[in-house]
This record gives sequence, structure tokens and C-alpha cells, in this order.
Amino acid sequence: MLAIGLSAMTAYTIPDMQRSAGIWLAACLWACLAYFAIESAVRARLAMQSGGAKSYLLSGYGIVDLVGIFAVPIGLLCGLDSPTAWLWASLWILKLAQISPGFAQLGRVFVLEAKPLASVFAVFLIILFLSSAVMFLAERGQQPNAFGSLPEALWWAVVTLTTTGYGDKVPITQLGRLVSGVVMIGGIATFGLCTGIIATGFAAETRRRNFLQTWDLVSKVPFFQSLDPSAITEITHMLRRLEVPERTAIIRRGKVGDCMYFIAAGEVQVDVKPEPVRLGAGTFFGELALLGDSVRTANVTTTMPSTLLILDLADFRTLTAHHPDLKRAIDAEGQRRMNENKQLREVPRSGAVPS
Repeated sequence: MLAIGLSAMTAYTIPDMQRSAGIWLAACLWACLAYFAIESAVRARLAMQSGGAKSYLLSGYGIVDLVGIFAVPIGLLCGLDSPTAWLWASLWILKLAQISPGFAQLGRVFVLEAKPLASVFAVFLIILFLSSAVMFLAERGQQPNAFGSLPEALWWAVVTLTTTGYGDKVPITQLGRLVSGVVMIGGIATFGLCTGIIATGFAAETRRRNFLQTWDLVSKVPFFQSLDPSAITEITHMLRRLEVPERTAIIRRGKVGDCMYFIAAGEVQVDVKPEPVRLGAGTFFGELALLGDSVRTANVTTTMPSTLLILDLADFRTLTAHHPDLKRAIDAEGQRRMNENKQLREVPRSGAVPS
């Protein structure tokens, strides 16, 4: 609906489209407005039922909903012509912030990195105003139309510092060219610092969020529930989380294995004879390749969307060295499964029927 509404608003500003299909475009815009109004009404009703109506109205979500609903009708009531009033529908694009989870993460990055970003912005302002003053003094006599006032020099400084380079104001004095070079280099350095701060903060926030999510998954696996928090923290750093859709092959028979898997959520099917075995949340598989022969002995496929925690061979050895109780448990389960596989392979030769 957002894409349809913005497309219709854009087409409504084209005179030819407005003349040929203005009625249909207006109908489409009103339909989108009605849809957003119903959506906001449902959100408000849910907020009232939970006792958070005031919090919703004062939140960013509520303000965006209100602006998206009332901006266009208010513009029409104030006497604006229809194409101009519908330009306020461009505010619907703010709804992307409601449906994109990355915006909340990016906002947290800006909050956490506020001081470094403020320092970079201060450097930007210092270069901006000092270079404008110097250019005003150096160029006003030679180019009074381009650098005849400080605001005009500020426009040049903004264009040069951001490396936009419109080219409408070019210094001709030696001092002016020297200042221009310094400003260009300063602009690249300033925006490089800003980009580095945001990228580093975003990466750190992503790692923090992934750690918390993995911690939550690890703590719910029964196999790890007997461990103390420090051990769970150590394991969380080792494990890699993998979201797998339904009917996806995780392990193939005959392939060399270098990791084992813990099922945090979902279910997998192990294709063994005489009947496949299904493993649910809290169990693990693939450990036989780490305990003995590295060749996989069975195919493993997900039966539903699953969340798996992967433990690599090097981390497996480190983990079992630090936690002998886990090693004993994994060894015992692995030995039990190897014995079962051995018995199943011997059944055809002995002619016995498994109980």
C-alpha cells in the first residue's frame, strides 16, 4: 500500500497524468489514506486495551500514524489545491521506520555514539566557519558577486567541504586555492571519521544483539542448563547461530564433518535404518564426526523452520577440555548412537529382527 500510494502521488504531480487519469489517481490515494487510517485505528484500539493509549499517541509510531492520516485532509481544508495537498502524502514514507527493525538498532547506535559524533560535527563546523571567513577576505575583492558576503562564502564552504563541487564558485587567488585544498581534504577526513564511528558502532551493536539472542537460545537448551553463567558465556562466544528453513539438508552422508549441531528450536530428521529418527529442541547431532571418524554416517534434514547452534571442531575440543562433564555426556550419547548404528548394520547379517 505504501508503494502504491507514493506511486500514485508521484503520478498525480504530472500534468498529463493528472488530466488523463486524475480521477483514478485520486481514488487510489484516498483508498491508501483509508487503509492507513484503519491500520492506525487498530493500533490505537490495541493500545487502549493494553492500557498504553497515551504512550502510543506520544510515541514515534503514534505521531507518524497521526501525521499520515491528517496531513492531507488538513491541507485540503486549508484551501490548498488537490495536487499540492496530496504532496503531504510523501510523509507516508516515514512508515518505513515502523516496519524496519534496523531503524531501532541504528537509533541506538546514534545514542551510544553521540559524543564522538558530536566531536566530529564540531570539527566540521570549525572548518566550515573558519574557511568561510578566510575565503571572504581573500576573494571578495576579486569576485564580489561570488564572495561578496559571509553567507555566500558559507555556501562555497558547504559545497567544498562536502566534496559536492557544484563549480559555481571557484577561488582565483593563491590563498583561496590553498584554503580550498585544505577544506577538501578536511571534508574527506571528517566524513570518513563519521562513517567509521557509525560503522563501528553498528557492528558492535549487532554483535551485542546476536550475543544476547544466542545466550537466550543456549540457556534454553537442556544440555547446557546445568552450567554456570560463566560457562554459558564461554559457550555463547563459541557457538554460531543458523536459521534454517523447512526441508533443508544440514548433513549429507559420506561428507567430511568438522562441526556438531545443537537444536535450539525446531526439529530435524536423521535418515537411519530401519526408520528415520526425529530430534527436537534441546538435542544435538553430528557429534560422531568429532568423536571418531570424521565422515558423516547419515543424512540430516529439517522438518520445520529451525534454529541451530553450530560448534566447530576446534571449539569443541576447547569446550570439552574446560568442561569434562560436558565431554562425558557427549561421549556417552555418541557411544550410544554408535552402538545402535553398529547393531542395525549387523541385523541383516544375523537375520535377527530388532525388538
